[in-house]
Amino acid sequence: MVSEEEKIEFLKELVSIYSPSGKEEKVAKFLVESFESFGVEAYIDKVGNVIAEKKGKGNKILLAGHMDTVEGIIPVRIENNYLWGRGSVDAKGPLAALFFAFIESKANLIFASLVDEEGFSKGAKNLNVSKPDFIIIGEPSGVDAVTIAYKGSLTMKFVEKVEKFHGSLSSKGAAEKLIEKWLELSRDFSEGFDKPSGRILRFEAYERDFDFYGEMIVNIRTPIGYEPPIKGEILDFVPAYEVSIKSPLVRAFVRAIRKNGAKPRLKKKSGTADMNILAPKFGVDAIAYGPGDSKLDHTPYERLNLEEYLKAIEVLKAALEEIKIL
Repeated sequence: MVSEEEKIEFLKELVSIYSPSGKEEKVAKFLVESFESFGVEAYIDKVGNVIAEKKGKGNKILLAGHMDTVEGIIPVRIENNYLWGRGSVDAKGPLAALFFAFIESKANLIFASLVDEEGFSKGAKNLNVSKPDFIIIGEPSGVDAVTIAYKGSLTMKFVEKVEKFHGSLSSKGAAEKLIEKWLELSRDFSEGFDKPSGRILRFEAYERDFDFYGEMIVNIRTPIGYEPPIKGEILDFVPAYEVSIKSPLVRAFVRAIRKNGAKPRLKKKSGTADMNILAPKFGVDAIAYGPGDSKLDHTPYERLNLEEYLKAIEVLKAALEEIKIL
């Protein structure tokens, strides 16, 4: 067994390695070296994912987290039993919990630390491992909760070109036409899992020679079965995903959380995760679990409660014991 102090030190080192999307190499090397220190073989695949396997008993379970973060440096420090730092919640805390669950469990496991989750999920889309029976995604759910659903993500580009006209006229230029498109797209936006939401990622309008030009890139978080009222050029699309509350995987986590003294909760999130890609890719049930408050994701206040982190490892180990005999 690994001591609590070692688990905390590992997490601190992991968070201390700045790794925004596209710059995950140092984290990958750290993880491979860490696996080797525990006598586990690991390797970096062609897109930069870190892969390790453990032959154990029962169902084969894929533990998949991501090692990239959004940009923005937060000085790494421990204050009042909280570890501050970019990625402490999203999602190096959950990734570290998966790491130690892998090390300490006797289940039949594949570990995958993925690149580019905060971008276009190149790591998940190119993951090449043997088919698991179940998937656990490392994302912050809170130690007492299991995430059973994520919205999808639709990124589209709209381009307008309008012949120049005098400013005294009331005609619509490229920028105005793009604004109208955004208003049409966003008319049904609302909070909650069953409604779309979104934002403008980029908006540019300019003049050139005899024309007005405009370009707008938008991202819409989509509920299951969503069709946009208007369509642009689709740059990326990941459908929404939801696992049944009757899934044996969900039930295994509910029992594991109860065994560790908490009242389990089931969550549906308005974000998007690699769960949306990996569950359909392998055709098996998936959930997301990990320590941390997802409201702190991407913020300047990102910090992880260390007691929750350690408890999440125990919940994961208990869940793996449940899942391997399903």
